[in-house]
Amino acid sequence: MNAHLGWLAAYALAQLALGAWIARRVRSAGDFFVAGRRLGPGLLFSTMLAANIGAGSTVGATGLGYADGLAATWWVLSAGLGSLVLALAIGPAIRRVAAQHDLRTVGDYLEFRFGVGVRTTIAALLWVGALFILAGQLIAVAWILNVAAGVPKLLGCLLAGALITAYFAAGGLLTSAYVNIVQLVVKLVGFAIAIPFALAAAGGWDAVRALQPAAAYWNPWQGGASGLVY
Repeated sequence: MNAHLGWLAAYALAQLALGAWIARRVRSAGDFFVAGRRLGPGLLFSTMLAANIGAGSTVGATGLGYADGLAATWWVLSAGLGSLVLALAIGPAIRRVAAQHDLRTVGDYLEFRFGVGVRTTIAALLWVGALFILAGQLIAVAWILNVAAGVPKLLGCLLAGALITAYFAAGGLLTSAYVNIVQLVVKLVGFAIAIPFALAAAGGWDAVRALQPAAAYWNPWQGGASGLVY
């Protein structure tokens, strides 16, 4: 357990070091909030992908997949489809207007386009949603630290929150983008290594299929609390 905790601590410190190094390039509010509008398609795609493959999808959605079956795919597939619409239509249009009028946040755009009332209403709704998402992420991280290294869950939540706050506060979106690239590489390599071991430990793919009743478990539209309708 101590070895696991050591590796996790080293990984966290490496992210902080990278954040501090990137932060030297942040010299203005525009650099902090929108990375100076210099993020290209590749970097934007990578950071969005890394942000969506978080503890909520790797721990929470995976648990739902085990409990509800294939229909749990929609918990992340819906985000992927929405991201395509954002990337190909909505995002470029907002970016053009934001660059023209020096808007730096979604709130700035909403106020510019619709007025302060809409901005305030959407901010309140997003605050509630973001609070639940953040709580889910921190709880999932706490579970990982608890299982892998025996760290108490409350301490795990505090450590995760402190790490996220530290590297983002250091350099804003630019720091987050580059740290997310490192996280994406680590995640994809980890998945590639872990999946064969997990299947072997479970007894192979046939054993996994036999864990749940086939009829409902492999329904892609509805299963348990998951599904397209939800």
